[in-house]
Amino acid sequence: MITWLSLGKLIIPGGANIQGSDKVGHLLVYLFFTIFWFLFFFYSEKKRKSFVQSILLASILGVVYGMLMEIFQGVFTSYRTPDWNDIVANAIGVIIAVVILKLLKNKIVVLKHRE
Repeated sequence: MITWLSLGKLIIPGGANIQGSDKVGHLLVYLFFTIFWFLFFFYSEKKRKSFVQSILLASILGVVYGMLMEIFQGVFTSYRTPDWNDIVANAIGVIIAVVILKLLKNKIVVLKHRE
């Protein structure tokens, strides 16, 4: 879905574009993207990693994927342009996800040990 949103030709009906709203969208998408990848690495039977390893992998994946999508917009589309501010918004979303996960670490680890 993120790839489609990043590379697709999106039409915003009636000029409903609110200044900065796409940056908030980037931030939220990458916040959830990072949390989902963390959960995959931390809870997966086959890919089980420690808490720190899971955060590190999910964070790297989020930042690198966000950068690649911006590069791909410039290389593979004629209707989208890469934007450094989008990369920054993506990275901020990743950072917020890490902060949330660290704040919830004790609860997350307890849930894992209940399995």
